[in-house]
Amino acid sequence: MDTAANFAQILDAEITAVRQFVALLQEEQRQLRENEIDALESTTVNKLQFAEELQEIGKARHACLRQLGIAGHDDNGLSVENWLIAQGNPRLLQAWHTLQNLARDAKSLNELNGRCIALLSRNAREQLDALAGRQAHGVFYKPDGQTTVSGSFRISDSV
Repeated sequence: MDTAANFAQILDAEITAVRQFVALLQEEQRQLRENEIDALESTTVNKLQFAEELQEIGKARHACLRQLGIAGHDDNGLSVENWLIAQGNPRLLQAWHTLQNLARDAKSLNELNGRCIALLSRNAREQLDALAGRQAHGVFYKPDGQTTVSGSFRISDSV
């Protein structure tokens, strides 16, 4: 098989894998939104597996591009795009654009999910600090479970 045909196959495989990765990131986002913490563990494992798969496909694409004499990864894909335009293959050019758009979507979703996870983690840490009796906005929990606000107010369970 010639190298250009090999590039087309690699590109198709990468598009399929990135689409699946985007779907997984969307599922992760749903799990975060719906507070499905237990499901996130499985999703995280799947994300790591997909990341490894995508890395391997990316390496194969870069090796193929090097064989074709195309830089590709130093110039945001302009060398690849120019080569594809010169090939006169609109299907491959469209596939390249699809891959670039999917990669941007995946990056954006992953960053957004990361920010959500950081926010949830911070909120959980603050809640644990409050329950453990550490100062949080002037509210203290004492060892007996009673609450004091700024040291002067006490909630009493006696009537």
